[in-house]
Amino acid sequence: MRSRWMLWAAGLGFLLLAGAATAVFLTNRREVTTSSSAAYKLYKEAVENDNRFYFKEARVGYAKALQLDPHFAMAILGLARQSGDMEQASALIRRAAREEPRLTERERLRIDLELAYVDRHPEQALKIAQRLHEKFPDDPRSVSVLCHELIQNGHAEEAVKIYEDLLAIDPNNAEAYNQIGYNYGWRGDYDKAMEYLKKYQFIAPDTANPFDSLGENQAYAGHYTEAIENLNRALAIKPDFSPAYEHLGVVYEGMGDGAKAIESYRKAIELAESDGLRGKYLTEGLRAAFRARDMAAVAEFRGWFAKLPKSPYTDLRAALIDAFVSLVSGQAAQADARVTELLPKVEAKWVEIEGKSAHEKFHRPEFNWVLAKAKEAQGKTDDAARLYGINANPPNAFSDFEGRRWVIESRASLAVILAKKGNLDAAEKLIAENRKWNPSWAPTREAETTVAELRRAKVLAAAR
Repeated sequence: MRSRWMLWAAGLGFLLLAGAATAVFLTNRREVTTSSSAAYKLYKEAVENDNRFYFKEARVGYAKALQLDPHFAMAILGLARQSGDMEQASALIRRAAREEPRLTERERLRIDLELAYVDRHPEQALKIAQRLHEKFPDDPRSVSVLCHELIQNGHAEEAVKIYEDLLAIDPNNAEAYNQIGYNYGWRGDYDKAMEYLKKYQFIAPDTANPFDSLGENQAYAGHYTEAIENLNRALAIKPDFSPAYEHLGVVYEGMGDGAKAIESYRKAIELAESDGLRGKYLTEGLRAAFRARDMAAVAEFRGWFAKLPKSPYTDLRAALIDAFVSLVSGQAAQADARVTELLPKVEAKWVEIEGKSAHEKFHRPEFNWVLAKAKEAQGKTDDAARLYGINANPPNAFSDFEGRRWVIESRASLAVILAKKGNLDAAEKLIAENRKWNPSWAPTREAETTVAELRRAKVLAAAR
């Protein structure tokens, strides 16, 4: 599993230095302020679990540390990280901010960074991250923010350089190896990805996430046998590690086994460590169920989705699901109307919640994709091609496998439209670009077959 960039990634390991009424624990320029050595010990364990992606255990640890020291600002931020509720996370971050006068400079900068995001000032957050990184080059949160910004602007190599600089300071920083591996993986350099992820696995051989990271990268590259082996190794270490089940879902989708994919996503949903992750898995499970035309699973997942705590996008995503139900039920015009009405509302919510960034344009590929399918079903192929084209060439650089997946599947759908219009060269180029990333991705197999058959028919016609 790759780090969720908007969340914290705390430092590893601390040494205790004695203090008076308030103690400050320091090591290697990492600082954390608390009045309780017992709270510090619990916090340290929570940080280690956070870094392992053992989120339930991390949440419990941060909460216990706060019971012993209610003013422990970094534990408060840790708990905010683990909150699946935006309002609760915001309240926790503001609670941590009230402790700033007695904190170290590093702690204050970390809190100010989170406050900037809470107050929807991404440009200010970036400036704080730059200042934090300049003063404390080993700080993982600032590295995460700066690298995300670079990747979003199409500068992935510069992001890798920052992670490499972190490794020069801390050669055993497991998370840096993980992040570099993913950067190479989603860009299509499988060998480089494996090089770094195997180093990650060597450093942390007794934890589930390195094997999950290997498995996810192998799944998206089409190395399904190896992916299953590594994901099962992750589950052998931690049987309730939900991301491994999520990525088994990806494997089985790639192999074309819809039933196993749905069952894997179902298990991930059941084991999800937070409502935020549960919502993510439900979205993926719904997509697999739609592809498999398993309407019983669609109804099941739609029911679970309705039970999630409300979030700013809940109603809009529920409406998208309903639009897709209309589409697969043969009501393409109704689905078209619903999504056309939804898109302006989604953009308005995006601006309201996330703050409009000068470096990022509004783009919701899942809405475009459903709308394109609805247009195509009505014979409006020019409109569908335009929407698929937006997804195939997104306005923002994609920065993970999910973003790349929308590119792959939209390319394939666009290729079919182009091939049917007679532009086989352009269609085959799109298919060839996809196959560089994954030569055997089942969700695009039908499109690839259609393009190949149209080429064959054209060759036969020319030979007569």
